Amino acid sequence: SMVPTLASSARTLLLVLLSVPLASSRDCSRPDLDSDSLAGCTALLLDCTERPSEQAARPPPADCVLGAAALRSLLGEKLKAVGGGLKRLGLRGQLLGSSEAVELLASTLGALTALESLDLADTRLGDKGVAPLLAALPASLSSLDLAHNRLTDEGAKAVAAALGGGGSKLSSSLRLSELSLAWNGVGPRGARALGAALGAADCPLASLDLEWNGLLDRGARELGEALKTNDKLQRLRLGYNGIKDAGAEGLAAGLRRNAALAHLDLSNNGVGSDAERRWRAALAATPPPADRSAGGA
Repeated sequence: SMVPTLASSARTLLLVLLSVPLASSRDCSRPDLDSDSLAGCTALLLDCTERPSEQAARPPPADCVLGAAALRSLLGEKLKAVGGGLKRLGLRGQLLGSSEAVELLASTLGALTALESLDLADTRLGDKGVAPLLAALPASLSSLDLAHNRLTDEGAKAVAAALGGGGSKLSSSLRLSELSLAWNGVGPRGARALGAALGAADCPLASLDLEWNGLLDRGARELGEALKTNDKLQRLRLGYNGIKDAGAEGLAAGLRRNAALAHLDLSNNGVGSDAERRWRAALAATPPPADRSAGGA
């Protein structure tokens, strides 16, 4: 009969599928780098400062910072050798502030065609260093961490341009969904540039972290204006930015016309209880469809 034949064929197919070796993938770290065994690495994590959520759990080794020669080798031939297989690269705390290191990394990023996550927090890039890297980021990248990099409004403007703010030609190639600019020196002018990027119809960001900057009320109002038209941002962190009631009211005005944002952190800003109640109510409310489609006009 046909039933045993079909069952036998199914068993045979299953055995064939199980016998096919899976593509090797692994998270690699400093020992793999030192032993030149980076083949098959889908993640290369060379963090030298803790992530805020891991400070109590796993402090980095004292000798984790790469010397100039090792850094030169990594950013040059070693990363290029891993190439299209690498999906996550973590260089948090490595010293990339020199122009040579930035140029090497920028020239290598083009070879990382599958890269999805890049952590460059606390690498001393500064405004001058971040600009060439933004221009070299692969189109595959979805998460970028630039926290604690001495960035000012100029650096924020460069980031905004890379996201498509101001009609940048890069808007179709850089499709970040997560961005951190925490612990920098971004002020109201930088917030205005970022707000212009967020307000663009094709801005892909779903999460933006701007904690520990200097946005003040003016910067918060700029972001509030962007929220009136943005329909993709879901998480916005603005703690420790000197935002008072006027800034919170500006954000609330934007939230009343926004149906996308689900989480807003305004902690440690000195917002009064009445203003806090109003922005929280605006966040919880869902605007009517007419306001969402027309930007509240």
